[in-house]
Amino acid sequence: MPRTGPAAGVSRQPQGIIDRADGAPSILVSGRVALNRACPGDTVVVRLLTDSEAAANNIAAAAAKADVGGGNGDDAESESDDEESVAVDQIDAGEEPIAESEALAANHASGVVVSVTERKWRPFVATLQIDGSGSSSSSRHLAVPVDVNVPKIRIHYTDIAAIADRYFVVAIDGWLADSQYPHGHFVRALGRIGDLDAEIDTILVERQIAVSQASLAFSEASLREMPVDSPLQPWCPSPDDIEGCRDLRDTGTLVFSIDPLGSQDIDDAVSMRPVDGGKLELGVHIADVTRFVAPGSATDTEAQARGTTVYLADRRFNMIPEILSERICSLRGGQDRFAVSVMWTLDPENEYSAESVWFGRTLIRSACEMYYEQAQDLLDGKTGVNGIDPAMEPGFRQSIQDLAKAMRVLRERRQRNGALELASTEVKFEFHKETRAVAEVRPKKSLEIHRVIEEAMVFANTAVAQRIHQHIPGAALLRRHRSPTRDRFERLVKAAGTRGLAIDCSSNAALADSLRRVAQAAHSDPDLLFLAKSMATLAMQEADYFATGDCGGPAEFAHYGLALDYYTHFTSPIRRYADIIVHRQLLAALAGAESSAAEPASASALPV
Repeated sequence: MPRTGPAAGVSRQPQGIIDRADGAPSILVSGRVALNRACPGDTVVVRLLTDSEAAANNIAAAAAKADVGGGNGDDAESESDDEESVAVDQIDAGEEPIAESEALAANHASGVVVSVTERKWRPFVATLQIDGSGSSSSSRHLAVPVDVNVPKIRIHYTDIAAIADRYFVVAIDGWLADSQYPHGHFVRALGRIGDLDAEIDTILVERQIAVSQASLAFSEASLREMPVDSPLQPWCPSPDDIEGCRDLRDTGTLVFSIDPLGSQDIDDAVSMRPVDGGKLELGVHIADVTRFVAPGSATDTEAQARGTTVYLADRRFNMIPEILSERICSLRGGQDRFAVSVMWTLDPENEYSAESVWFGRTLIRSACEMYYEQAQDLLDGKTGVNGIDPAMEPGFRQSIQDLAKAMRVLRERRQRNGALELASTEVKFEFHKETRAVAEVRPKKSLEIHRVIEEAMVFANTAVAQRIHQHIPGAALLRRHRSPTRDRFERLVKAAGTRGLAIDCSSNAALADSLRRVAQAAHSDPDLLFLAKSMATLAMQEADYFATGDCGGPAEFAHYGLALDYYTHFTSPIRRYADIIVHRQLLAALAGAESSAAEPASASALPV
């Protein structure tokens, strides 16, 4: 059953994109009549139009748009709506429609919505539309959702002065067949427009994270499950807890974390050391959250409902209570912490192939909470790095440089297999200390150490994906990225063609080669390369989680963007619930097999 998605950009008539459930090319729906009261995210039945029907429909939609008369909030059915984009929520974030109606029509089949089979109405944040005269005496008004893809909603509300300058939540009650707008009702006010807390609450409601910031406090039931950690009674591992763990604290394994400056919820740490025979031992150590979050507990239920930690520019809303996320589970420097580790023996003489891999619970003591800039300095061979213990610096430098050498080879191997390097720009916010107002927004500097740590995490995620699938082949939680359909690349192919460049999108490897050729041709025009990578990014489908039993077999497991046959999320259990599930599956797999000895690696078990 197809679902509706938005036609982004300003258009002369309401438009929407139908994202088809079978993966077939999407369908353009033009005009309010053709949309047939479809709202964001609705599941709909659609009828495809012939070329002549599509042309007639576009003419009729344009005429209907021109015939809409002026009016005000007192007459919601005649409200002029030149700026309204009656479209619907995009199911696949990879589908970025074209603004121009003509281009949309050229690149999509046309259709009309026959019926809406499932509504996805949710609470919407809106502001009040006042008529041109400024009058607000009537009780009939139009609420204008902050989501531009949602139609205006007609509401009845008497104390309109109380919400005239505020965000408020509205709910849709219905949409009559002869009505231009749906009708709904006022739910509650959020706060004054422009007020920081009101803006944050708007984000939370619109993204369906929570009804407000206050509602994100953890329940008393969850907090009662937390271990004690206070100045008078600091938490430490008990002998009973340590039993069954591999103790890495005094084994010569130098463990350290590398994160953004100021990180508190440290999920992962790494280690790299030489072992016998010229080999290297690589370790990826991940916080053992499941030790403290039992299945079915109040904390587990709340973490599952939240799904992920939510990060905003100046705050975050944790998935698990702070005592775990920032203290007991966080892999803090100099503190004994439980981890779930993946450790490989790598052969530098054979392209860092893995001779063995070990999975299991460990007890670690991170030697340093390093931030990326410090680690990059060490990778560059600098000495006297600020904030690094001089006595420990040589060991850190050697470990990071060895790690980087290995990860470069592994990354190059994935790139040869078709891994994509697409556009991704992050920004960093600086705030005034006193007012907390935004003082500066600037792009984050890309460092090689970012890619080094990223590759180590990809390596671990892939190994764990293979391991849990071996143990529970019908229920392993993996993550895949499906191949985009050829029609998604039409914009990129046409744009590149105007510069005499050919784009082959027949496979991820072919696309990667094409983008490398664009990079060579654009050595003096970096904007061209950025544009090409951005358009390729927009053509991608969303990656998604799946249970292996729901697929036809390993051929459907592949991750297109990473060029991997198996992938999952294992490395961020403090902030992502999917990783908690994967940890439980991995530990169940280890409980059913001997985990004290290294398991032989093979081509089918490790990324190649």
